[in-house]
Amino acid sequence: MPGAKNPDRRRIRIRRTYSVPEVAALLEVHVHTVRRWLKNGLGAIDGQSPTLVHGAELRRYLDARVKDSKQKCGPDEMYCLSCRAPRLPILGSVHIADLNDKTVRLIGTCCSCGGKICRAGSASRLPDYTTSFGPLQRRTPSLKGSSISLLDGDSKEQEENGQIQRGK
Repeated sequence: MPGAKNPDRRRIRIRRTYSVPEVAALLEVHVHTVRRWLKNGLGAIDGQSPTLVHGAELRRYLDARVKDSKQKCGPDEMYCLSCRAPRLPILGSVHIADLNDKTVRLIGTCCSCGGKICRAGSASRLPDYTTSFGPLQRRTPSLKGSSISLLDGDSKEQEENGQIQRGK
C-alpha cells in the first residue's frame, strides 16, 4: 500500500524532473513529506525557483531509505513484531506455521518481550533451522467449533452435550 512509509518507487521516471507537488501526487504522500525528504538528504536541482528533483535522485534517495531500514536476522534469530528487531526465540517455542515445497514460515515467542516472533525461509534450509531453534513441530489446527471429540476431555462444550461422562 503506497504512502509515506512505503511509496511506490516504480512510478518514478528517472529521466524526468519533478516539482515538489508533482512528487507528492506521484507517490501519494503529503507535500510536507517531500519537503522533509529534501531537508534530510534528497538532492534538488540548484538555482531553480520551483524546487525541482531529478527522478534518478528521487529513486536513489527512496532506495537508500529502504535499505537503511532493513534489519538482517542472524542464523539463530527471528524478527520480533513487538520489539521491531531481530531477537532470539524462547527455546522450544518455535513451530512451523506454513510449509509448502519451497518455503517455510516459523513462528515462536520472543525471549525479550514474550511477543510473536517470525522468520520465513527456504524449505531446503529446514535442517539448519532445526539445529538453530531445536526440534520444530508443525502447528496443529484448532479444534474449536469442530465435531471432532477431544482426547483429554477438558471441553465444557462436550460436558454440556453429554459427550463426556465423569466417573462417579
